[in-house]
Amino acid sequence: MEIVSLQIFLLPLILTVVVYLLFFRRRQVGVPPGLPLIGHLHLMTDMPHVALAELAQKHGPLLFLRLGRVPALVVSSPRLAREVLKTHDHALCSRPHLTGAHYLSFNCSDVTFSPYGPYWRQARKICVTELLHPRRVSSFRRIRRDEVARMLASLTATAAAAAGGGVDVSERFLTLANDVLCRVAFGKRFAEAAGGGEHRRRLAEVLAESQALFAGFSVGDFFPGFEWVNSLTGLKRRLENNLADLRAVCDDIIAEHQAKGMPGSSGSEKEDFVDVLLRVKRSPDLEVPITDDNLKALVLDMFVAGTDTTSATLEWTMTELARHPGVMSKAQEEVRRVVAGANPGAGVGEDDLQNLPYMKAVIKETFRLHPPVPLLVPRESIEECTIDGRRVPLGSRVFINTYAMGRDGTVWEDPLSYRPERFLGSAVDVKGQVDFELLPFGGGRRGCPGYNFGLATVEIALASLLYHFDWELPEGVAAEEVDMSEIFGLATRKKVPLVLVPRKKSGHEFMLDQVCGQ
Repeated sequence: MEIVSLQIFLLPLILTVVVYLLFFRRRQVGVPPGLPLIGHLHLMTDMPHVALAELAQKHGPLLFLRLGRVPALVVSSPRLAREVLKTHDHALCSRPHLTGAHYLSFNCSDVTFSPYGPYWRQARKICVTELLHPRRVSSFRRIRRDEVARMLASLTATAAAAAGGGVDVSERFLTLANDVLCRVAFGKRFAEAAGGGEHRRRLAEVLAESQALFAGFSVGDFFPGFEWVNSLTGLKRRLENNLADLRAVCDDIIAEHQAKGMPGSSGSEKEDFVDVLLRVKRSPDLEVPITDDNLKALVLDMFVAGTDTTSATLEWTMTELARHPGVMSKAQEEVRRVVAGANPGAGVGEDDLQNLPYMKAVIKETFRLHPPVPLLVPRESIEECTIDGRRVPLGSRVFINTYAMGRDGTVWEDPLSYRPERFLGSAVDVKGQVDFELLPFGGGRRGCPGYNFGLATVEIALASLLYHFDWELPEGVAAEEVDMSEIFGLATRKKVPLVLVPRKKSGHEFMLDQVCGQ
């Protein structure tokens, strides 16, 4: 009888200890419960950045997960991001072997997906010193001006034809990004590079397929050794077909550049990315020789990585401005005042951009709430290290959830409100080397080397849109009714294209005609 009484007394205590060990203790160390074989893959959704942000709210900003057979670390705070991108940058600076990247970046020989080592160091050096140096970015200002003017002309014509109706500006932003990147990379606009007509549609389909495959996952990404499943699902055939299409496109472009010869001296404004890489490829001083496939991978890296991120940033910025007309009016007043005082009648010049602090704050606020790559590109540990007192095993996959960081109430006051004023007078930058609250371009040694180029296109396009047009939502659409759902991919874009009504600013008709006629 005494034994039974003792068991009845001890049973609740034992259950309490078991529940603590299985749940509360695991939550404290950032390990939510997983399942056999698949680990925590069941917790991922088609919006993984949102799912991981919700997990971080429950289990803390440092999550240790098992995605299939792959150990994974997810950080969701600036303090932990600093540990990954600065303190332990050397240990966490490689890239995982992803099936899509293996095929479509020509055996991971681009800058984004290549593993850390001599080839990556050389490729990044070429990008930083030859392709994306500030002086070269500045030399492309004529291209940006021309393509922005074409976009303005298209908006004007479409708005006139629509007789006050809405215009799909998402499409215009993607066209702008495509044309700027095509001219910089290949020396031609998108339509010219594609050959027009059916060839243009074909190139658009090839690149869209590439971006979809880059953003997708395969069984082999989480279960090494099971890559053969890709043959059963048809993924391998899709990847091989898309690679063949990409190679054919690149071969034609490279052959055309080789046939016309070199454009001039090193650093010439007439050099596009293909010209530069063909010149560098012949250099006898390369530590690692550059093959034709390496060259294709580097050019496509600039193009694929730049188009979606640039267009998505413009799309989300104009979405938020349309939903917050007071913010838009303040940004427009600044742009129009600065341009009118500098060079009235000539439109927005790139020299004007340095005098637009509020517009730059608008872009930062958009990056905070709508980071173009919300989980950044995953890293992989090449050495064991310790993050916040926890051991990170060799071969761990590392994610930085910038989406969660941008909505963290311990970092930002009133985090879900769109308030660009929070960045006025703030020293927070977007380079990811000093400040880690805002990381639209990543950070550390694997940070995006093209941030100067991307920002230049976004800023001149946004300033021109604000200067020449007044913008409204379509009749009958209230601000709170704007669809804010997302599509997760290489860049996180609006699921429903943005439709706005552009109206020429009174008194700007002549100026816009001049700009579009240049």
